[in-house]
Amino acid sequence: MNGYELLDYLDSSSKRIAFRARNVAKLRIEQLQILPDSLRDDPERSARFFRESRILATLQHPNILTCHGVLEIGGHLAISVEALEAVTLADRLELGPMPIEEAVRAILQILAAADAAHSAGVVHREISPANILITPENLVKLTGFAAAKTADDPSVTRAGTLVGSATYTAPEVFHGSSALDPRIDIYAIGCVFYALVTGRPPFAQKNDYEVMMAHVQTIPEPPSRLNPAINGVLDAVICKALSKHPDARYQSAREFYHSILNPGTVYEPPPPSPTPPSPQEPVVSLPPVVADSGISPAAIALITGLLFFLIAIWVLLRNGASSP
Repeated sequence: MNGYELLDYLDSSSKRIAFRARNVAKLRIEQLQILPDSLRDDPERSARFFRESRILATLQHPNILTCHGVLEIGGHLAISVEALEAVTLADRLELGPMPIEEAVRAILQILAAADAAHSAGVVHREISPANILITPENLVKLTGFAAAKTADDPSVTRAGTLVGSATYTAPEVFHGSSALDPRIDIYAIGCVFYALVTGRPPFAQKNDYEVMMAHVQTIPEPPSRLNPAINGVLDAVICKALSKHPDARYQSAREFYHSILNPGTVYEPPPPSPTPPSPQEPVVSLPPVVADSGISPAAIALITGLLFFLIAIWVLLRNGASSP
């Protein structure tokens, strides 16, 4: 089938059908994502499908899912991407929050991917745990670029229109602000970071409207209140990424990345212990060194007494001789 041997059916959704396949010419295993027939006549969905393949083809980065190309298989449009043994972060979160160090490693990789995309003029607009893959070796890959936009894209989706989950959408999107501002991705990554370390997103209200209003109006609870293992420095990093106003957030993925690398972000070093004073050496009075004369201490005492007696007799005799 056009140089491919289908191996396994993987999954399907309203957006695509996925198969694991062998590229006979390249001698490698790939994943084929096929556009369902029901969407071929939907101009917006078809445009997103092609845009995702075009964007992925231009974004060559270790933390972005690699696209091998677009092809037609049995009359169906398909994207060929790298095949990974991986789960989504959404699947991983079903097990609860990640250990802090593991979450930090994942977020650094997501930020590296976002920085590469933003440097190429691409705003993802739909960063969420469902669009992030993680392998058993903790390699993270950003995917799900169907809603991504570039400055030269036609207006497939109006600015301010919700294109993904409200759970990970920046407040300004609900105000109708420009969808091409990379800082909406910074906010989304902050939401993902919050979810990874606490086990839930910053706002988990009952419906999309309540979630939307919370993003616009409510200050999220500091993540350290949900996970005591989070220190004050990491708390501040996450809360800054979730600032309501874009100007108060990190202004780039690179700035966000380097803030995490600052000392104390993951582990707050304990305050230095006061240096104890150096113990003073005791003053020891050493006895005078006496040369060994071979005479016993008793003999020395007798001689000394005799000398004092003779001196006293001499003084008396001298005084008597000098009297008139």
